[in-house]
Amino acid sequence: MNYRMSKNIGFQVEDVEKAKLFYETVMGLKEPIESDVDEVEFRTNHNSIFLIPGRENLGPVMEIVVNNLQEAKEHLVENGCEIVRWEGKGRDCYVRDPFGMVFNVWEEN
Repeated sequence: MNYRMSKNIGFQVEDVEKAKLFYETVMGLKEPIESDVDEVEFRTNHNSIFLIPGRENLGPVMEIVVNNLQEAKEHLVENGCEIVRWEGKGRDCYVRDPFGMVFNVWEEN
């Protein structure tokens, strides 16, 4: 299985609009003029940060990219990972590794 880190990091927050205002006014981040995602996206020189609605704070959620989502799921579970949320290709697929870190698995097109 081949894994590659993406430049995307997700922050799951209960109140996306309130979090957006904080990151804009306090942290100085700005949304891009055009975005192809439903979540709030901030782009920096090094990565993209997404504000994702949710009730559970999973910490910053890094993203790894794979070429086969189902194979990655099986491989990760076989190696001690736990599925946190699995919505399928093009959606959130969160996995918790054996050390407690949560990351999103994303299948590239």
